[in-house]
Amino acid sequence: MISTVRLLLLSALIAPLARAGYRIENIPRPAELRGGIVGVACSPAGTLVVTTRYGEVWMRSTAGAWRCFARGLSEPLGLVVESDTVVYLAHRPELLKAADTDGDGRADTFDALGGQWGISHNYHEFFYGLRRDSAGNFLGVISNSSSGDKLPITPGEVRGRLDLSTILETTGQYSTLPWRGWAVKIGPDGKFTPLASGFRQPNGVGLSPEGEFFVNENQGDYKPSCGLLHVAPGDFHGHVASLKWAPGFDAKTFTTEQAWQRYKSPAVVFPHGPMGVSGGEIVWDTTGGKFGPFAGQVFAGDYTRFVVRATLEKVAGEWQGVCFPFLGRNETPAYTSGEKLLAGITRSAFAPDGCLCLGAAGGWGAGADGLQRVVWDGQVSPEIHDVKLTDRGFRLTFTQPMSAATLAAAANFEVNRFRYYYQHKYGSPWVDEARVAVREVRPTADGRAAELVLAELQPGFVYELSVAALRTADHQPLANPLAYYTANRLLNGERTVGGTTRLPRLGEAAADAKAAAAVATTSPAELVAAGEKIYRLYCVACHQPDGRGVPGGAANFRDDPTRLAKPDAELLKIISDGNEQKGMPAFGAIATAGQRKAVLAYIRAAFGEK
Repeated sequence: MISTVRLLLLSALIAPLARAGYRIENIPRPAELRGGIVGVACSPAGTLVVTTRYGEVWMRSTAGAWRCFARGLSEPLGLVVESDTVVYLAHRPELLKAADTDGDGRADTFDALGGQWGISHNYHEFFYGLRRDSAGNFLGVISNSSSGDKLPITPGEVRGRLDLSTILETTGQYSTLPWRGWAVKIGPDGKFTPLASGFRQPNGVGLSPEGEFFVNENQGDYKPSCGLLHVAPGDFHGHVASLKWAPGFDAKTFTTEQAWQRYKSPAVVFPHGPMGVSGGEIVWDTTGGKFGPFAGQVFAGDYTRFVVRATLEKVAGEWQGVCFPFLGRNETPAYTSGEKLLAGITRSAFAPDGCLCLGAAGGWGAGADGLQRVVWDGQVSPEIHDVKLTDRGFRLTFTQPMSAATLAAAANFEVNRFRYYYQHKYGSPWVDEARVAVREVRPTADGRAAELVLAELQPGFVYELSVAALRTADHQPLANPLAYYTANRLLNGERTVGGTTRLPRLGEAAADAKAAAAVATTSPAELVAAGEKIYRLYCVACHQPDGRGVPGGAANFRDDPTRLAKPDAELLKIISDGNEQKGMPAFGAIATAGQRKAVLAYIRAAFGEK
């Protein structure tokens, strides 16, 4: 079920938004800095420090002068900046301390602090990080390897014990070397401690102001969506490949149901499509108001010209919360001032002056290379500030006073719920979708909040709240009238196994076949209309509203006639199986066969020859 209001909201995400308050600026970089920004941080003195996929570390002074601090690293995807002379780097083989001891502006000593994990030639093996806790420990996640690399792996070409065995069904990601798919802690003395298993490609690592460890996992096999995962010792976060390295694990008796029963659901689900498709680094706004009204909230860039905002709360002893669009995928910069967001944003850092620095990297599909900063101009745009769970529904707060008339009308609040399959296939469709009636709205006298009393409230669902009809006291619409709350638990402690997922039931594959057969009886107009909904939900992030895609990545349907010259069967196979080299995910497990045919019909009607 995709509601009319949701379609309007999804259109709003991809259209220019009339929002005030933030300016996007490009940060110039020297020609020698070849791009592929995969690490961003600031020193206590305000120096901007970046790392690149080419293995370089660069520093930019507050006056704008650049210098190369180090070279020769292997894809350093994370860093902790102690000072302008000492930097800790997370690259593929190890954790390094790089220091400038002679004061010439370049690192001259490199100390390996830890690297007790396996590594091979696989192109997709990373060490994601990096964060340092109050005790001086370093936190990061060792990624799985990818089946996209077709070169065979032999024991003589690896570091660590090679184990080619699989657990349950074969997937696109695997852990054939020690501790791949594990979150780890490395002490100041180099002591290596595996913390939690079940990760796929968590391309965003964060540490809350309270010292809580979170990661932003990427959607894929066993992962229905991106989202904030709270990491604690002993957790299992879903992807089974890494379990082989757990002491005492027995794969012979292990079942998918056992994996699902152990699965720790994301604290905040970022629904695939509306809230991005490939998430990056997570940062907390600790600027004390320099970045606007969102102090203490969480921000994460997404590869698809998108920045997500989220808030967290503890419910029955566990973290969960809500996410919102913050900066949408813009064709023009009308929704804010300055430049438009780059594709490929996966790295974020707040600078001492309060701006949000964003690093973008090409090479993973449809990305770009570059640096940007987002600056608050002092104006507060109308937004949903936060959503908190109550015993009977949700309490929404706003950044500005709302119109009393619109805030009091229950019809202005649309609430839907859904969840996902837990499965080895790539991603998942939204399942068990339902509209939830709003029985009562209780607005506050100042117009800055409203409590929704729902007809039902169940744990184990993502709740979509759509409030496009609300207006501020001076009759302005909300800039981003959409929120997704992850209700793993209720206030009374009630919860379900598997969080916001369930196992597929017997016969649901047959339902997919039935849906595919139903396409044959659908009129062309109905088929195209249904396909537009799917395109807006899943495809627009990469292929863009006008179908022109992104250079070097997603296909340009408008200007390249060869793209749609292929027969239907070939295009449907691409939609189903994906194209990893172009960053195209496989939609075979996300959209039904009927939905895949419908979206192709829409693409041909909208962007093909008339």
